[in-house]
Amino acid sequence: MERSSKDNIKIWGIILAAGEGKRAGGGKLSRDIQGKPMLQHVVEMATQSSLDGVLLVTGYERNLGEKVAKCAGIKSYYNADYSLGMSTSLKLGISKVPEGISAVAIILGDMPYVQRKTINSLVSIYKTTDSKIIIPVCNGEKGHPVLMSCNYNEEIYNISGDMGAREIIKKHSDEVFYWQTDDLGILRDIDH
Repeated sequence: MERSSKDNIKIWGIILAAGEGKRAGGGKLSRDIQGKPMLQHVVEMATQSSLDGVLLVTGYERNLGEKVAKCAGIKSYYNADYSLGMSTSLKLGISKVPEGISAVAIILGDMPYVQRKTINSLVSIYKTTDSKIIIPVCNGEKGHPVLMSCNYNEEIYNISGDMGAREIIKKHSDEVFYWQTDDLGILRDIDH
């Protein structure tokens, strides 16, 4: 079913880049990938996509996050509670998205291989269907980024720990669209 007023739908990206990267031995966002810090690849992919805006939530590697954000011309926000889990970064990011935004793409800072066309497809699907949550799937596995309606913001403010939006997605499973893609980057985070 087509949305009636898709011209005024605005979608922002929230890059979550606050974690300590413990599973990867710490400080993974600064790791060099093809001559650039991993986080820079993620920020460039997001800012060059069809998203209407992008912001970054930083924490453990704050200096890197602020530097990369400044170079890309986007705002970064420091999450002083980053050690309490991903939910704190997600809540901070949601609180900083401008008024009037319809949905957010939740982008993980340690996934530098996600293709720009994947973000563009998620945005396009959201704007042309009634689905409220879009999740990319590759080879039968669900990945990131996840695109969610801002209708869930109040529920996001009530989550805690390192869960992200998983429980909200489970609760609203009837509003999820699983989009099949061949982009293996949606599954590849850097933990080794």
